[in-house]
Amino acid sequence: MVKIPIVEREIKIKGRTIIYRVVPKKGWAIVIKEDNVLIDHYHHSFPHIHPERDPIKYEDVYEVVEIVIKHIEKYGEIKLEKLRDELCR
Repeated sequence: MVKIPIVEREIKIKGRTIIYRVVPKKGWAIVIKEDNVLIDHYHHSFPHIHPERDPIKYEDVYEVVEIVIKHIEKYGEIKLEKLRDELCR
């Protein structure tokens, strides 16, 4: 049996640290450390943003990471309600 490795990356941008982790056959999570934001999707659930677990419209972790990067490039930080608008609506 071939074991698929866990992917974990850290991206630093404009004073923010984005960490994302992909666990094959289980799901993924994205954390923006300085803003205490968690976005995740595991097999038992739907993709969502915490703390309210608002469902997001994207399943692909890499697409969500790109949206988060562009958001930080635009605002210099996470503006939670604006990010929710980008991911959820």
